[in-house]
Amino acid sequence: MRALHIILTLFPLVLLSQQTITGRVVDKETGEGLLGAHIYLMKDWRNGTIAGTDGSFTLVVDPAIPDSVIVSFIGFREVVVGLSESMTIEMESQEMSGDVVVITSQRPIAEEFKYMKISKLDIYTNPAASADPILAVNSLPSATTTDESANISLRGSSPIETGVFLNNVPVYDAVRYSQLNGIGTFSIFNTSIIKDVVVFPGNPPLEFGNTTSGVISLTTDDQVLEDNGNSMVVSLASIGITRDQKISENQSLKLFSNWQPSAAIKAVNETSLESIKSFESGDLGIYWYGSNEKVNWKVLNYSVLEGYEFNFEHASFNGVFDQKKKRSFLISSLERPIGKGTLSLNNGLSTSDGDYKYSNVQFNVQQKDLFGGINYLLATPSLSVKAGLSYDLRRSEVDGTFHEFSYALGPNHPTIGVTESGKIQTLESFTYLKYAASEKLTIGAGLRKNVPTQDQKNYLSRQINFAYSTQSWLVTAGAGRYFKNGMRENTGELFTSQSDQLSLDIRHTKEDLDVTFSLFHKNSEVDNSGYKANGAELFVDYRFSAKYRMSGSFTWLDASLDEGENYPFDLNYFIRGNLSYSPGRLWTIEGILVAREGLLFSPVEGANFDPELNVFEPIYSNQNLRLPGYSSIGISVTKMLPISEKVNIIAFASVNNVLDSRNLRTYSYNFDYTIPSESLYSRRTSYFGAVISF
Repeated sequence: MRALHIILTLFPLVLLSQQTITGRVVDKETGEGLLGAHIYLMKDWRNGTIAGTDGSFTLVVDPAIPDSVIVSFIGFREVVVGLSESMTIEMESQEMSGDVVVITSQRPIAEEFKYMKISKLDIYTNPAASADPILAVNSLPSATTTDESANISLRGSSPIETGVFLNNVPVYDAVRYSQLNGIGTFSIFNTSIIKDVVVFPGNPPLEFGNTTSGVISLTTDDQVLEDNGNSMVVSLASIGITRDQKISENQSLKLFSNWQPSAAIKAVNETSLESIKSFESGDLGIYWYGSNEKVNWKVLNYSVLEGYEFNFEHASFNGVFDQKKKRSFLISSLERPIGKGTLSLNNGLSTSDGDYKYSNVQFNVQQKDLFGGINYLLATPSLSVKAGLSYDLRRSEVDGTFHEFSYALGPNHPTIGVTESGKIQTLESFTYLKYAASEKLTIGAGLRKNVPTQDQKNYLSRQINFAYSTQSWLVTAGAGRYFKNGMRENTGELFTSQSDQLSLDIRHTKEDLDVTFSLFHKNSEVDNSGYKANGAELFVDYRFSAKYRMSGSFTWLDASLDEGENYPFDLNYFIRGNLSYSPGRLWTIEGILVAREGLLFSPVEGANFDPELNVFEPIYSNQNLRLPGYSSIGISVTKMLPISEKVNIIAFASVNNVLDSRNLRTYSYNFDYTIPSESLYSRRTSYFGAVISF
């Protein structure tokens, strides 16, 4: 499915170097420089940098284009200031003291214990992310996704255990073009409205409920626009437009829509996309946000209609799998100061209606999700307390026909009618405390308790976290037990999971070097099937010069099921690498490498003939074999064409799997399972287009 990752690819803006801006980012209260603060242009997300040891930075800009810089740093309020040749930017702490209450977009109380924070700039400048905020997470060493999917596995856990939240509201079915097995190509999130992504790959903070693996927390923009603007994307598989509208001094509106046809990209990549018959989707989104003296608000309404046809191959059937899906999301967030703290209300309503058809099978799956949460955050310079309630209601309706036997999928094979409904109600309360024991040491602890409903068991999630930080070092550690009541997307099957976890992350940052080393242990269970995972991660990011930047990671994972069956995340190595080169003012060339050990599988050692069905039933060996290793190299080239002060065109081209490696996904078989054939991951795929800003 990696081939479809190029759909919707929006490559970042390229540096336009004409004037050098120097400055320093400091703590307004102490005057100390803020190492690691992010500085980037509002109109050019690609043009950004990170403050050095004393908070100093250098930025190269085009003086002909009036602009401002956005400066962000963990624990401080984001600021926007106009450009000047030499500037000192003062940042204020987000902590509230005394009777002074400032309404800000509420961050996770446990943000100090995160693994990594991904800014909008990071999303656009990472070629592996394809401008998608969830795929950007897949580039982290803690991501152990093995199927080229936007359904993220974190540290050896299955994707169904990962919690995805937008403005503190859980988002389910967040993958575009997803198949019944959950594999999908892109997330449904539009990066133009995303401010940043905070990733907790293990020990998920208990302010987020109903998750056992990790948390991906997305926050939408809250900076009011300075001016109106438009952008358009025209590419092989995407035609889209975005309108940024300033309503007043304290509120803004974003309108975005996109159409994705498949004809052009299939014509250019006939061989690599031969298994895809067609795809098409259309979406429309409205995002309204703002603030006044009493309240902050964010409201997102998004709908998508998609269709996807691909060639389905099985020993008993070769034909087209046709699926269509309609989805809509309404997510709102309100924040208001109450007393010396902040009260927040987070609500979400989503619906999904999917039709699936192949062979003589046809069925419909409908899902409805309702979420309501109320939280209160009280923060002082040394102690922060967050408490709240959440209610998560999920319903599913499945109606149609399914094959009676998994090995007999032909049009003449027997089917059974199924009409089922599922329902999950999860009502939980939580309390999380964070204590700054000193300037360097922070301790966090939390409890989350359910109110049992239906056949749900009593459970108590608990955790403790530690963070020790200096100017160049950050050490975080955590331990906890977590529970989840879930529903499998596309099929509506209910499941439960439980996980005990330990983790240690050590990060060192010095000027142009960033190094992170992690160790973790998991003892988990999904629907009474247990697994254990032990792992280690190493990540290195180094900027050689203004032209060269390189990063790489290595992950080792020892994971196994209690029953001794194959486990897809048992990997002796998972390597990622990235190299960026800017040969001139208007050019950027980027390359990416992904290599990992092949997955374990059980080969077919024979087959029994079923005379009543006139089909063979496979017999699988008890022996565990490993597929050949996976490796892929991609490259992208981007050129910026400034037309006028307000009009810019960014032309881009990319090639995935440049060497056309034949990466083996699995084996498929002929009718009697005597002749295996290779089922491959994505072959070499080309893509090109342009982004027009006006």
